[in-house]
Parts: sequence; structure tokens; C-alpha cells
Amino acid sequence: MVDINSRVQRVISEMLGNEALLEMLETDAAAEMLSWGTAMATSLVKTTNDLDDLAANLAIMPRLKAVRQSMRSIGNWAVGKYIDPEDRVELRDKMLERFRVIFGENARLPSIEKFDELLNQVDDKNNTPHQLILKLKQLLEDAFKENNAEETTKLKEE
Repeated sequence: MVDINSRVQRVISEMLGNEALLEMLETDAAAEMLSWGTAMATSLVKTTNDLDDLAANLAIMPRLKAVRQSMRSIGNWAVGKYIDPEDRVELRDKMLERFRVIFGENARLPSIEKFDELLNQVDDKNNTPHQLILKLKQLLEDAFKENNAEETTKLKEE
């Protein structure tokens, strides 16, 4: 029998043990980033409920790796490590690619314009890393809400 809670705890323990994911952030920002990462990991692990441990690991390994890579990139961005505009374009492309791995190829993600607008807010020194991470989470949530609203409209029209 599959113990999904043990899988979740193992994945979260691995994240907590990886100090490189959050070491660049102050406490509030690190806590927010960890909250997002553990929520994503938990959601991914729960999709493996009908799989044995080996199959589950193989199924979610790339997605969990994308979560960890995203956490590291988001943290580095939030503390201002992407100053050069070309670096930000590369960061945006990598993050959108990782989000497609995490959420699925057909997931509705923020537009490039909205994503760039957010990434450039790091230049405003009034934004703390914690605030920037919250804004990124909100941008992703808004994209998903927009997608769900479109899906609901389509269903009503049918």
C-alpha cells in the first residue's frame, strides 16, 4: 500500500535539507519561498497516489527538479542578482520553461510582457525580496484564475 504522506514528508525533508535553495534570502522571503516550494512539491507528490515508489519517483523527478531550480532562480532574482537586461530575458525564459514542466505543458502561464514587468520590479529598491516573491506568486495565481474562468465559460457554452 502506498503511503503518500511518507512520500510528501521525504520530498519536503529533501527541500529543507538543501540550504542552497534559500540561503540568499532573508527570513520572511525564505519562508515564503519555502511555503511555495513545499505546496508545489506536495501537490506533485499527491498525483502519484496510484503508483509504486519507483514509478512515482520517475514520474515526478523532473517536476520536483524544476521546483527546486525555480526556487533558486526566484531567490537570486529577488535579491537583485539579475541586473543585466539580457540576463533577465534568459531568466524569464528559463522560469517559464520550468513552470511548464511543473504545471504541465498546457498550463496557462503569465504573458511574457507581464512576466518582464514583474522581473523589472527588482530595480525598485522599495520592493523587498519578500514582496517580489509575493508578487510572483500572485502573477501565477492570476494566470491560473484566468485560465479557470475561460474553462468555465467554455463549459457553459457547450
